Amino acid sequence: RQTTFAVMLFPSTAAFGLLLSGTPHPPLAVRVRPTMSLDPADWKLLSRRDQVDGALTLAAAEAGTEAQVVTVTIPRSDDAPSLGLLLDEIATSGDAGIVAVEGLVEGGNGEKATAPLLPGDALVAAAEEGKPTTGVSLEGLPFDSVVERLSSLSSAVGVVVSVKRLVRKPRATVTVRFPEAEGREDARMTLYQGANLRRAMLSSGA
Repeated sequence: RQTTFAVMLFPSTAAFGLLLSGTPHPPLAVRVRPTMSLDPADWKLLSRRDQVDGALTLAAAEAGTEAQVVTVTIPRSDDAPSLGLLLDEIATSGDAGIVAVEGLVEGGNGEKATAPLLPGDALVAAAEEGKPTTGVSLEGLPFDSVVERLSSLSSAVGVVVSVKRLVRKPRATVTVRFPEAEGREDARMTLYQGANLRRAMLSSGA
């Protein structure tokens, strides 16, 4: 969702101030839109300084997207031990990699998850249902390591799976209007949710 605002700068006795012009509107209902992308260029792997074992963390590569953690429970049993997920190693380099959901096995356990898993969801953790101490990290690992760690979990009980999902950030187009005495043209910038307006204006020269 994109929203447009006009910001007018006006002189005061102390400094320039900011005024959001326009008619007040009720709060917007923001609808999060997943990218559902299997493009590795949409991700970046970051080293975590608080981890001595060289663990990596997945993050969105572009400013307009963010990685949200989604946790679901997939039922399993002795009669139906499979996760029912089609996995794809979308990036790999040595001991690092990104394994994402490519799809779901028709009629499989993946379709029975407590919340839908989408193409492009990157696996980051898993644990046996009701046994958090069995948890294993899958984040930033190559395909073989992910499969090995998933195989260490009991297939007779459900598994709690955490994924990171790329979603588009809500954005707003901001028009900055300067005092007429300055003779400057309006400046426009796009701000994403959580951005600091003052910092954005300074970095853009407004």
